[in-house]
Amino acid sequence: MLDSYSYGKRASAQQHPDAERVGSHLIIDKTEWVPGQHPDPHRGHPEQTEYLEHFYRCTLCGVEVLQKRDLPNSCRGEV
Repeated sequence: MLDSYSYGKRASAQQHPDAERVGSHLIIDKTEWVPGQHPDPHRGHPEQTEYLEHFYRCTLCGVEVLQKRDLPNSCRGEV
């Protein structure tokens, strides 16, 4: 029997038609504004107060990584 947490994860995964299967993960591209200066000095400027961060998020287990190759081998939310 599934608990309500895993059902919520699976239900939210179905709301992303552009999700991509990578191994056992179902990932989406995410971009968010992050406060502060960019960690790469050549990509920012002195008065910068926030920057765009691009990352991947698994809709099943919630893991977030900067590159697809950084995904763990197994997915805790795998169904």
